[in-house]
Amino acid sequence: MLENLIVRIATRDDAKEIAEFNVLFAKETVNKNVSLALTTEGVHQVFSKFHNGFYLIATIDNVILGLAMITREWSDWSNGAYYCIQSIFVTDHEHEKEIHDALLDKAKSLAKEHYDVCGIRLYVHKDDKATQKAYEELGLQKTKYRVFEETF
Repeated sequence: MLENLIVRIATRDDAKEIAEFNVLFAKETVNKNVSLALTTEGVHQVFSKFHNGFYLIATIDNVILGLAMITREWSDWSNGAYYCIQSIFVTDHEHEKEIHDALLDKAKSLAKEHYDVCGIRLYVHKDDKATQKAYEELGLQKTKYRVFEETF
């Protein structure tokens, strides 16, 4: 157990480290080169507009070891919002499961504190079978929906 692990909502002061985390995350998980300048601006946009989402970070001794970005998606069918966990990324591979679970637990806890949040959703790459299995073991269920997008 990581006794000094702190999971908290990130602040603007964390933006630089979050952007750097994003570059590492994209490269390590989907082998994508993401521009630090572009993701830095994207991170700042999250902090400047509440509806763009928020970040949770897991730290030990003020060093970020894990990160989750969460957005809100309104459902008129449920008359509530889902917390959509866009990604969870952990750099401490030795304690990856514990840090990952702490971030997920914090997201769930925050969601349950808000009357207008009806659930959580997680996004995971279709080829990331290990993460899909881990989510299923945590009691999350695959949905019948798939995401389609057009990037501009």
